[in-house]
Amino acid sequence: MPTLDSILANADIHTLFQPIMDAHQHTVLGHEALSRGPEHSPYHSAAALFNLAKTCQRSVELEQLCLELAISQFMALQLEGRLFVNLSAAAVLALDVSKLVSQLAYQGLASERLVIELTEQYQNDVESLRSVAASLREAGIALALDDLGAAFSGLRRWLDLTPEFIKLDRYFIQSLHEDPVRRLFVASLLELANQLNTAFIVEGVETLQEWHALQQLGIRYYQGYLLGRPQPVPAPVAWPPILATGTGHEQQTPMRELVHPMPTLTPERPCQEVFELFHQDEQLHCLPVITPQGKAIGIIRRNRLLAHFAERFGHSLYAKRPVRSLMDHQPIQVDAGLDVLQVSQHLIEHNSDEMDAWFIICEEGRYLGMGSVRELMRRLTHYQLQMARHANPLTLLPGNVPIQQALERAIAMQERFHLAYCDLNFFKPYNDVYGYDRGDQLITLVATLLRKHLGQRHNFIGHLGGDDFILLLRHPGWEQHIVAMQAELRQVRQHYYRDEDWRACGIQSLDRDGQPRFFPLLELAIGLVGWQPGCGVTATQLSEQLTQAKKAAKQLSGEDYWLETGGRVAC
Repeated sequence: MPTLDSILANADIHTLFQPIMDAHQHTVLGHEALSRGPEHSPYHSAAALFNLAKTCQRSVELEQLCLELAISQFMALQLEGRLFVNLSAAAVLALDVSKLVSQLAYQGLASERLVIELTEQYQNDVESLRSVAASLREAGIALALDDLGAAFSGLRRWLDLTPEFIKLDRYFIQSLHEDPVRRLFVASLLELANQLNTAFIVEGVETLQEWHALQQLGIRYYQGYLLGRPQPVPAPVAWPPILATGTGHEQQTPMRELVHPMPTLTPERPCQEVFELFHQDEQLHCLPVITPQGKAIGIIRRNRLLAHFAERFGHSLYAKRPVRSLMDHQPIQVDAGLDVLQVSQHLIEHNSDEMDAWFIICEEGRYLGMGSVRELMRRLTHYQLQMARHANPLTLLPGNVPIQQALERAIAMQERFHLAYCDLNFFKPYNDVYGYDRGDQLITLVATLLRKHLGQRHNFIGHLGGDDFILLLRHPGWEQHIVAMQAELRQVRQHYYRDEDWRACGIQSLDRDGQPRFFPLLELAIGLVGWQPGCGVTATQLSEQLTQAKKAAKQLSGEDYWLETGGRVAC
């Protein structure tokens, strides 16, 4: 068995990297380095390794070695973005900043690409930590606070050290999609981070439900198994499905449409009677076990029961036992209101390898029926093919056909909504001057901002083509979201102009008649019309009204949107 002396002497540390992603730009913000001990040893676990070092009072020495190896391996792999490395308060205080800067230069890593993550509470030495943090910043090295909220001192550390990054502990995002209090809490922390100009990273994102809920809050930076696991060589990131973030998500099949009625069993039903049921019907693969109150508590599977009865003395041993003794006590259960995409992700997380398996469908906690994994996958494949067929290839947003379907469905639902037409002013001359590649980047930026600010589940975002987008807005508070989106667009558009054009507040190009003309900076014109039950306006008439609202919006300058009944709305 390796000792700490041999681990340190031989640098027997394995470095893994987990990506931290920028969801607004669909790029890598950086990678967190995670250290492991010798393989096939008790100290391969990070917890065991660092506990050993703590016991031997050599934690700082181990952390310094891990930092050196992380830098070296990060550069050897030529990874993108910043390098995040965990250090305890003691290790931070022990840093020789000038030596660290020299080490970075030797490895060829710019100081600005290193982020030190402070991983533990501290009680004293606040001033010393502030001093080291100042020295790190002076050298270009950023500071992050890890696991914000994991301890009561988290906010105090934030105030004491004013880090460039904070990382929210996973506790706060568990069941976020079901808990409005958690959503409010996370939204408040995000707003505080924005006010303090601190980048806000959410850790431990593992499910699509969490991803969707965080997207609706406008979170930009993510880390977790959903986007990538720690690996020696990080794999390319598989982004979660875009269409599930409020851009047509409501079109998918809810689970109540996939319910199969089945005979049910009480927990005390003798196994002999269940054996006879399976014997009489060879197509019966499993049966749900339901309490008298209608709660599903398990599934008895055909192959397991028959295997037990096939054992020597099997009938004698199991015939009179209650079915609860042989059932699967942790079957997959899903709510009838979930859609195929959400449930398919749930099945993946369950790691079930029985693709012909069945799962339980409940409504408000009561058993409703059984669902087939095979049928679920068939529906999911059909949905994805349909959406891919009609999606815009640049933004992957729903195109003309889904837009029309969404509008007709919204009218049929007889619920109030607003319809918006978004179009970039002065986009053609911009394209002529900067080229189609930069123009496509701008269109992608608009799509990203629309998703961020207006991608709530009950809204719909479609892309007609070019720089034209259609929004169907049902989520309350859409006015504030549009104003926020316009404000962010005006802020980030500078990056899409040359310095001289930005200073001039526009570009010189030819107009449609071929005459030289000055064109102002790009603005997003948004025209809106409302629809409510009983108004008698058809989908065709609404589209005509929307076209007029868009024309009115394009005549504005510096306004956020034009609402047909309310006129211009300024920021």
